[in-house]
Amino acid sequence: MRSLAAGFAFVLLSCASSEEPVPYRTAYVGALVFDGERFRSRDIVVEAGRIVDAPASTAVDRIDLGGNFVVPPFCEAHNHNLGDENQNEETIAQYLREGIFYVGILSNLPRLTDPVRHTYNTPTSVDVVFANGPITATGGHPIRIREMFLDRGFYPGFTRETLPGQGYVVIDNEADLERQWPAILALRPDIIKIILIASEEFDRRRDDPAFFGSKGLDPAIVPQIVERAHDAGLRVFAHIDTAHDFHVAVESGVDVIAHLGGFNEPMRIDPADARLAAQRGVDVITTTGLTERRRERVSAEQYDAIVSAQIENLRLLRDAGVTLAVGSDEPRATSTFEIAYLRGLNAFSNAELLRMWSRDCSATLFPERRLGRIESGYEASFLVLSANPLEDFDNTASILMRVKEGQILEVSPPEEDAD
Repeated sequence: MRSLAAGFAFVLLSCASSEEPVPYRTAYVGALVFDGERFRSRDIVVEAGRIVDAPASTAVDRIDLGGNFVVPPFCEAHNHNLGDENQNEETIAQYLREGIFYVGILSNLPRLTDPVRHTYNTPTSVDVVFANGPITATGGHPIRIREMFLDRGFYPGFTRETLPGQGYVVIDNEADLERQWPAILALRPDIIKIILIASEEFDRRRDDPAFFGSKGLDPAIVPQIVERAHDAGLRVFAHIDTAHDFHVAVESGVDVIAHLGGFNEPMRIDPADARLAAQRGVDVITTTGLTERRRERVSAEQYDAIVSAQIENLRLLRDAGVTLAVGSDEPRATSTFEIAYLRGLNAFSNAELLRMWSRDCSATLFPERRLGRIESGYEASFLVLSANPLEDFDNTASILMRVKEGQILEVSPPEEDAD
């Protein structure tokens, strides 16, 4: 008998004799299952890591969930806190404790990631996509941040001369793209990340040292990068800041926009661009909580104006039919921080927030897999909650059981509570 969360009843059923081999199935009965809108009473039958359309009576194991609430696992679409040995196991454990099974690491150094890559993408760990170093322009983001972290000792074995190609890739023109592209592919990125910052001011910022770290790619080169990535079977995630960046990204054919944007000053997305993003299936990762970093740096009036524009943009994208995925871009936290900020905006219902954090986010990161729904044919990954999150979203923290690819996870407590 497996060790499981206390309070669940287990009944071992005998296998009926048959000449045909009986598939090993587990039935989770007495569940209230989230269908994307509401909770419905039904059983979940799992075979070989997937949910199958079969009666509970055909299962070998029967696990009574006692009327508790089943939701898809949560997801973090944008962070940078995995991909090297620094607190790797602790961060994996934190994600799993919070019910977050899927993570997008949208910037990492491949040389530091390779030694720990085996710790991800297993049934007992988090599943991760890595972007490797983002593509930017000379003097663009994230070069300044990378060099600052290097000076603080974050990148052992690296120098300023060896950061390019690992921490970022500089492409200023078509010749650079032609020359650098084989090396980009050789590092086996799961996705390609590009940098757009105030692209409407590209010509003014390009050669001005005052904008070191606060600029990005020439918008004219972006469609060529996207075309090469798509030819290689790779999706493109675009860092943006302004409404014009959003426009350039959508027009250029990117797959995902990695930020809502508008952190430094209010910006409003053109409704035509929102509609085009929906038509082209461009997802948007929220990262709205980053605005909290600005609270002490701008006036109260400016902060309120930024937040008001965020709400308008989120509602515009939602109403246009754009898929919104929850991501924090907060390395000291997880998407639990971002979902709390989104709740405070009062722009979404609890059902919408739950979909954004689970179903939509996992599909943004892993569109080729059947994730985020508790339906036949989907991976058998879900959380069991003790109370209804549609009534009180805080109940998303009341996790009684975690099931990933058909396996019930045993998760370590936080270090301070481990004894």
